[in-house]
Amino acid sequence: MRVIYKPGNTYEEINCYDFREYEQGIVLHNEEGYNIGYIPHEILSHIEPHPGERVAFDDNEGDGDDDVTESK
Repeated sequence: MRVIYKPGNTYEEINCYDFREYEQGIVLHNEEGYNIGYIPHEILSHIEPHPGERVAFDDNEGDGDDDVTESK
């Protein structure tokens, strides 16, 4: 995953394998489960999956806003 955050005037990003959300922010983990960073909610912009990590939903699942569809 790509975690995008803005600690000052510019956006920065960290690649991580997994994250856990807590009351004050998120803790980023690598593939072995080790902590590799912490981002407070105040500076967190968004989290993007890498192309291979995207999840496609069926038409009858989810709320419809985040559904990923593939063109054929």
